[in-house]
Amino acid sequence: MDLLKLLRTAKSFEDSPAELQSELKALCENVISVGDDLSFVVRFENELNINESLVGEFGGRKKKLYPFRNAWFFDKGYIAWDGRFLRVSRDIDEKILEKILASLNAESRP
Repeated sequence: MDLLKLLRTAKSFEDSPAELQSELKALCENVISVGDDLSFVVRFENELNINESLVGEFGGRKKKLYPFRNAWFFDKGYIAWDGRFLRVSRDIDEKILEKILASLNAESRP
């Protein structure tokens, strides 16, 4: 699965969340849901280990986003994770997401 491809699809999408969910699920069976803000949730095979200090270096600010235990907001967009689930805002900068994905532990690849 290519999360950057999913992000690009979400960024260019103009219709309803339900239609985006269908399109993303066609690209990747690990897409769980799409929110009203067109953010999407992806399930990984193993728990995610994201280095929070690294995310902070990219300008992220830790906040709460129910039901996720970890959420980091940027000037535009956010990411949130809990266990095996990652929520990605379609507004997040692609370069920031790319750097975060590069820091994931190898077992966390979807």
